[in-house]
Amino acid sequence: MYRRDLIRTGALAGLGVALGGIGRTAHAQQGTVRLLTPETDPSQIRVWQALGAAWTGERRGVTYQPEYASWDDLVRKISADLMAGTPPEIVAGSSRVGFMASAARRNLLMDLSSIVDELGREDFHQPSLAAWNFNGVQAAIPYGAQWPVLWCRTDLFEEAGVPLPRTWDDYRAAAEKMTKPAQGIFGACFPAGRTWNTQIQASICIWSAGGQIFDEKLNVTLDTPEVRRAMTYYAEMCRFSPPDIGQYGFREASAAYTSGKAATTFYWGRVLSHLYQQAPDLLPKTRTVHIPYDKRPATAYGWDEFVVYRGRNARLAMDFVKYMLQPQQMFMLMEPVIAHVVPTRNSVMPMLHQHEWIRKHPEIVTTLIEPIDFGISAAYEGPNHPFNYKWDAFEARNIIPDMVQRIVLGREPVAISVEKAHREAVAVTRDIRP
Repeated sequence: MYRRDLIRTGALAGLGVALGGIGRTAHAQQGTVRLLTPETDPSQIRVWQALGAAWTGERRGVTYQPEYASWDDLVRKISADLMAGTPPEIVAGSSRVGFMASAARRNLLMDLSSIVDELGREDFHQPSLAAWNFNGVQAAIPYGAQWPVLWCRTDLFEEAGVPLPRTWDDYRAAAEKMTKPAQGIFGACFPAGRTWNTQIQASICIWSAGGQIFDEKLNVTLDTPEVRRAMTYYAEMCRFSPPDIGQYGFREASAAYTSGKAATTFYWGRVLSHLYQQAPDLLPKTRTVHIPYDKRPATAYGWDEFVVYRGRNARLAMDFVKYMLQPQQMFMLMEPVIAHVVPTRNSVMPMLHQHEWIRKHPEIVTTLIEPIDFGISAAYEGPNHPFNYKWDAFEARNIIPDMVQRIVLGREPVAISVEKAHREAVAVTRDIRP
């Protein structure tokens, strides 16, 4: 029986003994551990709840309180809680390096180095640990690394007589041929919502065109030929995207593909589970490729991670994190959306490769789980870039999504919109110091 079958039947709630045994020194403690996460697929929620129940089952007087927020609302939720003096004990899967780095500078986060050492530092993916280590403080422990790919309907590509795309030119030509508005089918799915999804997808286009958002001295570099080229391409691809893209965030981009509305979509591995749940007939017609590129291959590299805020229950929260980072628990977190993230512990990889969906769909999962060397983190846009302490303020203002909306929805000329975005970014980040 697969672990997901145990979850569906509710049997996992009774596995406390099998999954426990971690952090037994906390058994005498009392308190509430509040966990905030944007991982809100119903199947994932069941896992969070079941593992929390297994952990608290051995700890008298301990309460586990999971809370769920959308990706676009998560930072606002945390900020409001901080203002109220009631931050969650744990944030899981925020993927917001800049925001958490700012919290670490303000001494709001616990140093999790002791957990890494206790579990075995050599078992972790070292670059992932380093990305969340700020001035010697392990502000977060990533449990999975991830990057988006292009999901493709092979039957629609074959019908249009075009190959799966490698470059922007390939993709533009294929999207145009596959777009049939009268049939409700669109060749691409470029979001234009005021969302994090738009931010990430537009950033990838900028990097692929050879541009940067900040240079190596952390000066804003939006008003450049490369960024204008990227935004021109983005606007062109929006012509071949569904007409409601002005509202698109992550969920809508995935749903456009699984519903058959879009022949392609940029997304992470979560779509595989969505296909199994919502459109299994599309599985044999689906393949993934790396994001089509212009001057260079590029994609966004990110993580799912555990962060612990300082507070009276912080030590109890660290015990929970240590429990969740055990190989079996890590795998169980990933299984409902297998291939969405790559485990950051070597000891979990064999479990990943034995999963039925991984073995059954190599044409889908290979691009999602095989290591890449062209992923870019917004906090480190290039090998010579220092950590970008300005990124959080830049991203919080939705400068890139607003630029996209002006171009795509407002029909503003690209050059004018890019110049506006550049000026706003300079104004927002001018006085920020490390």
